[in-house]
Amino acid sequence: MHEFLGGIRIGDSSCNAINYSYPFTKVVFTENALQLSIGVFFLKKRYFLPYYAITGVSLKKGIVCRGILIKHQLNHIPEFIVFWTGRYKRFLEECKKYSIPIH
Repeated sequence: MHEFLGGIRIGDSSCNAINYSYPFTKVVFTENALQLSIGVFFLKKRYFLPYYAITGVSLKKGIVCRGILIKHQLNHIPEFIVFWTGRYKRFLEECKKYSIPIH
């Protein structure tokens, strides 16, 4: 189990999304799913993306840092997810361990 702190942009599309800045997002590689914990205290949301439902990840370059665009096929989770982390290379290495396609 490996975890990463960072920021996230999440929503229906890149234009219709909410930003949570560092360190308000934690992503954990669990045994069966990628777990996203967003927010703080009573405003916290959790999403579980089973590895089989992740169709791929790709590097997304921003002005200041780089993020990971996470594509999936789940209807109950927002379609657009970009996780911003300074440890993007390590994140991609973890994706390989769980057979998540990297584009």
